Amino acid sequence: MSSKRILVTGATGLLGPYVCEAFADYELITTARKNADHSCDLTDASAVEELFTFVCPDAVIHLMALTDVDYCEEHPDDAQKFNGESVDHIVRVLDRNAMLVYLSTDQVYPGDRGPYKENMETLVKPVNMYGRSKLSGEKATRQHSRSLCLRTNLFGPSRTEGRVSLSDFVTKMLSEEKPVNLFQDILFSPLHMKTLAHYLRMAVDQDITGIYNLGCREGMSKAVFGLTIARRLGLSTASVTIGDSVGIPGRALRPLDMRMDPSLFESAIGEAMPTLETEIGKL
Repeated sequence: MSSKRILVTGATGLLGPYVCEAFADYELITTARKNADHSCDLTDASAVEELFTFVCPDAVIHLMALTDVDYCEEHPDDAQKFNGESVDHIVRVLDRNAMLVYLSTDQVYPGDRGPYKENMETLVKPVNMYGRSKLSGEKATRQHSRSLCLRTNLFGPSRTEGRVSLSDFVTKMLSEEKPVNLFQDILFSPLHMKTLAHYLRMAVDQDITGIYNLGCREGMSKAVFGLTIARRLGLSTASVTIGDSVGIPGRALRPLDMRMDPSLFESAIGEAMPTLETEIGKL
């Protein structure tokens, strides 16, 4: 077992179980509001200080986030507290020699000209509150001397009760032959959660810092994504409707082209990212 002490926040979320598995040979400590080693409200500065004084982590993997895009749009103060201010609290108390990893999102990009590169700073213009709050978290993370921001998107079988990934939703609807509308106007380049956790482990082991896109090569539309899942699992597509996401009542604005160029991360770790077709094959 590694002597490094890793603190994983939001460990009971969708990605948490995969990350904990990837770091199983470290001294792993988890925190969440419940069902973790330590219960902690990371939006409470005093609670964060108390936790970090007790744990003294060598690295923090900050997974805790408010990811419901529509909720964030309707409750901007909550979005900012969970996705931005929580990082401020961590940076203030984290030892300067410890590593801080922040899981950001492809929604920091405006979604009109992907695939995006990290150096396109003038194009980092989120179109919704979720993206803006995550960008705020990125900026806070960068105030720490040893920090890593990973802009990403994910899918794969949920290992967390009550949490459902996009691929879970699509698979369930197709399996039960229920009507499902797959969006042809949204493009993205997600990774299977097991793959994402694997590369996160590599980044920590290699002490990589900076801002990187962590996504697959050759992204696709969510419609093609859903149809590819159906083909992979041998499911009927008779209940599928192909449509557009724009104009749905009550739905917060989303970026349409969220594809990312992962070449900078590939160079940093010395390994090529898989294609989305390959990632879907892992379901």
